[in-house]
Amino acid sequence: MGPPFCQFYHPCAALQPFVSNYMLMHVQFDAQVPLAVNPFPTNPEQCLYFYARDVIEVFNFAQQKERASAQSVIVGPQVARVNLRMGHNQLTIKVGFRPGGLFRLFGLPMWELLDQTVDSHDLTGREVNDVNERLREVDDYARMIALVEQYLLRKVAALKTEAHAVDHVARLMLQPHEQPRSVDWLAAQACLSTRQFERKFLERVGMSPKLFARVARFARAYRLKDQQPALDWQDVVYQCGYYDQMHLIKDFKLFAAVTPSVLVKEEARSPLRLFPGSPF
Repeated sequence: MGPPFCQFYHPCAALQPFVSNYMLMHVQFDAQVPLAVNPFPTNPEQCLYFYARDVIEVFNFAQQKERASAQSVIVGPQVARVNLRMGHNQLTIKVGFRPGGLFRLFGLPMWELLDQTVDSHDLTGREVNDVNERLREVDDYARMIALVEQYLLRKVAALKTEAHAVDHVARLMLQPHEQPRSVDWLAAQACLSTRQFERKFLERVGMSPKLFARVARFARAYRLKDQQPALDWQDVVYQCGYYDQMHLIKDFKLFAAVTPSVLVKEEARSPLRLFPGSPF
């Protein structure tokens, strides 16, 4: 395996209300070595992926089946873990959306995409095929990001769906906080009744506010341990607002399908460390 390239990029100002980050990763594996498999647990970020060289194989734990990815896919709200089997020449461009951003750009109720990976062409039409073809012809990483950004800017120019207070509240829920926030409190921040808030949240984010809060907390715990491997799990429990270690283990079993220690061992066996997140 050659040295992997992985870099995050900021979106331009016009896309910042929709997109939190771009990530470009390129790694080439020895063709004689079996394809690498990486665990990819639950993550609150909804994404658009482009596979500019080889595509990947995705095993979905909820569906208990593996299938080849399309060249470009939209990944909606995720609860179930997936395993990713990379190609030998893996060049991945990820567009990470802010809460509500994917809904606004593509206009599809997000609950319809829960634990779904959809061929981008099925939702966006032929234009995304042109982007895929141009990405395959380009070797310059900055130019690749520019091509994706130009495509998204065209989507914004045709936009009809307005921002909503629910989007802001969902982003607030991604920020670390010491105490759990009630759904009633969150609804008040959006100036909605609890029932209206839950309905809008499901439409724009794809899951209930309570489930989204659990996913966000789990992702913070996973990220913290990934960034600080020597950190004791009890410290992770404290810093991420879990009641106790059994509460943490329960979320890991739900969202990663294994206990925390087993997930760490799976990551250690993987030839390339992946984490579905962003430094921004």
